[in-house]
Amino acid sequence: MIETLIAQADRLAAEGQLEQAKELYIRICQFAPHRARFWFRLAELQYKLECFEDCQRALEYALRLEPFNPAILLLASAALLETGYYAQVIQLADKILSLDGDKRLGALLNKSTALLRLGRFAEVLVTVDAVLESDNDQPMAHANRGVALTGLGQHEEALLAFERALQLRPGYGVVLINKSAVLRALQRSAEALTVADTALTTHPTSAAALLNRAAALMDLQRYEEALVTLDHLLTRQPDHAKALLNRALALLQLQRYQEVLTAVHALRAVGQPTGEILLAASDSQLRQGRLDQALAWIEQGLHWYPDHVGLLRARVAILLARERYRAAMSTAERLLVLAGPDQVPARLAVAAALNATGQFEKSLSLLEALPSSAKDDWQFHAKLGEALAGLDRFAEARMAFATADRLAKRPFRANYHDGFIQIRPTDSPVPPVTPELVRVSYEFRRLEHGDWQDYEYRITTIRRLTEECLERGEPSPLLPFRALFLPVSQELRLAIARRESERLMEVVADSSVAHGAGQYADGAAKRLKIGYLSADFHEHPTAHLMRGFFHCHDRRRFEIYGYALRGEADSAYYQRIKNDCDHFVDLSNMDNAAAVRRIQADGIHVLVDLMVYTNDSRPEIFCHRPAPIQVNWLGFPGSSGAQYLDYVVVDPVVLPPEQAVFCTEQPVYLPDCYQVNDRWQEIAETGIQRADQDLPEQCFVFCCFNQIQKLEPAMFSVWMRILLRVSDSILWLYSESEEAQDNLRATAAACGVAGERLVFAKRLPKDCHLERHCLADLFLDTHIYGAHTTASDALWAGLPVLTCLGEAFPARVAASLLHAVGLPELITYSLAEYEERAVRLATQPTELAALRDKLVYNRLRTPLFDTERFTRHLERAYELMWERDVQGLPPAPLHVSALPGREPG
Repeated sequence: MIETLIAQADRLAAEGQLEQAKELYIRICQFAPHRARFWFRLAELQYKLECFEDCQRALEYALRLEPFNPAILLLASAALLETGYYAQVIQLADKILSLDGDKRLGALLNKSTALLRLGRFAEVLVTVDAVLESDNDQPMAHANRGVALTGLGQHEEALLAFERALQLRPGYGVVLINKSAVLRALQRSAEALTVADTALTTHPTSAAALLNRAAALMDLQRYEEALVTLDHLLTRQPDHAKALLNRALALLQLQRYQEVLTAVHALRAVGQPTGEILLAASDSQLRQGRLDQALAWIEQGLHWYPDHVGLLRARVAILLARERYRAAMSTAERLLVLAGPDQVPARLAVAAALNATGQFEKSLSLLEALPSSAKDDWQFHAKLGEALAGLDRFAEARMAFATADRLAKRPFRANYHDGFIQIRPTDSPVPPVTPELVRVSYEFRRLEHGDWQDYEYRITTIRRLTEECLERGEPSPLLPFRALFLPVSQELRLAIARRESERLMEVVADSSVAHGAGQYADGAAKRLKIGYLSADFHEHPTAHLMRGFFHCHDRRRFEIYGYALRGEADSAYYQRIKNDCDHFVDLSNMDNAAAVRRIQADGIHVLVDLMVYTNDSRPEIFCHRPAPIQVNWLGFPGSSGAQYLDYVVVDPVVLPPEQAVFCTEQPVYLPDCYQVNDRWQEIAETGIQRADQDLPEQCFVFCCFNQIQKLEPAMFSVWMRILLRVSDSILWLYSESEEAQDNLRATAAACGVAGERLVFAKRLPKDCHLERHCLADLFLDTHIYGAHTTASDALWAGLPVLTCLGEAFPARVAASLLHAVGLPELITYSLAEYEERAVRLATQPTELAALRDKLVYNRLRTPLFDTERFTRHLERAYELMWERDVQGLPPAPLHVSALPGREPG
């Protein structure tokens, strides 16, 4: 009877009816439990049916009967391999290898797979080499060898192993999947995609193949296609963690942040940690300069993972970038508790916070306690140099910075010069970092947050360090734009700018870019080509002033080119300016050489630098002289100190003729005001009330919406005396820095003025910001660097501006605006006169009302907001420049005659 059952079972097995064959062998084993071969045959059927635990139980019986049977041992090792008992697989394989027989190759292959699963890659190579010595045509051995080499980082050798396996077994699915992965590691993503697609022809539902395909598509920046592939996988396995993670990363690259958040919630729902993806989302926002949005991602992460060291470290970095030093220090203290001494990146973040808050001794102690491995990180030496510079140990700081520079030159330098938004092109070398630069930057940051303790000492220190560096022929540690905010002489400002321009010329001296203008029409050109270059064609004061200007150009005489150093497609200002130019070129993804070649190819006659040394500028472009005439206008209220800019656009108020000696450019005098304004700016009509802005209903509101960095102790003292003399008054300022607010309120209290009499405005959309000016009574200008766009805003909104004419360009702009709008009576010539005028206007409501009425009457009748008139004047300036150039004459001072019909009144 048993022989009949065996024959029947074997026939069923041969016909593929494995389940029925298995049931018969169970009966056979019950009839003859002492026969090992019946248990082995049952185990084979269970293995084929993927019933691996049942297979192991059948093999246990077989091995009790024949413990040294190589075939039984080999099948047992295979079953254990499927259930994850890798150590036992290796033991069984070694037992088979100690026996004679024909199962040695199978044992070695099973052993190599078990070693792979355990990550013991070097041993895998020894094992598969033993296989290949006996039989070099074993595809599985070559496949395992490739995986081991991949694990050891030897990707080229791994690829050869996979290709050999595929020669032996074409269409070998697992090998195709692994080959795709190794091609990605070799950055051959297009080939990786092709191989993944080949794998999917035979394994269309393979999760690994689909993931490889999606990853290759993401490498190729084909994110939409990657999403389609991932969604295909997720329809079958909706909780697949790796697919969910990659989907979130693809959405992140597409900047579909709301969907990223949904994907993050999906990951959390399947029990996956999401801290890293939240960090990636934050980093994505940071690289676009969106610090508030970046911080929001970190805050969300800390809500879920309050002790996540990476998130806390990122929070410290963003808060420092936002200049919220106290909050950063509070987070750093929490981080210090959670991160042990061996967690170097976290401790370095703490050191950064300590340095930023002037706790240099504590920072030094923390850094010195770090393990020696920290010295392999450039950031360790950078933070060490900061602390030493803060302690005036400049020689040691210089050595620390030299080490950081050697370890990671560009990241180290960019960290200090560019911050998070590192848009500097590759052919623009980042300036060196010196102890003087770090020390001056620290002092400047404290001053611009209203920390005026030891003010005179700090200013003296900045001047001294700057002068010493200039005397040694080094770059100025006080940057040209920052110099405009401090009480330093015009001679020193010009020396700083000159040195910066000389440094830039040295940078481009070795460039292969051809210097000089491109091909343009001759002197009788029908239309002059005017190029405007800026990174600020977005929500920025420059764009606020210029938005309506480009539309006003006379297209019969001028062809207008806009060159954007930053792409801001989602900005309404950017889109308006783009649409109003004849040609608009995004240079943000071009290096300097490509940008220069583009401008040369466009044949620009007059190229205007709207930035010079302001944030995100690229003066190297102008160093190459891509246009025959190059002009400094609007963004930087001072001289570039450069020979490569020919003219500076000014007016007689901001640059009296006797001050032209402080300019390397030749002045071009416009008749009314050098500053353009947008005649069509919208003012919201929401019906805003004082209560909406936390202002008292019954009081006199002095207002200044200048940046706090424009404020300094002398003017602030004047303001406090004004408040003391006008008892029923408050001062409305603009600052989102809690630290600056606290410092200014403390200083006010020291002057005898209650801190609550200082009210701080928050950021609003531009039209709403303009509307809220109606809640104030008088705008008080700052002195060293006065109101520019902010003064225009106030005057456009109907708010009188009181200014004190200063010595240099930045301190004279509001006076120029007031002349152009016909209100010279609001210009004072000393701080004492300024104080008296402010008190009188606050206590003589009739006089102030008359000034307000005059402003309302003059606003559209005087030149200041006549954008078309301004444009005609500037166009005439360009023509005068071009006429001299055509005649072969060098740049010289130029004066544009006023058009008739618009006189200040």
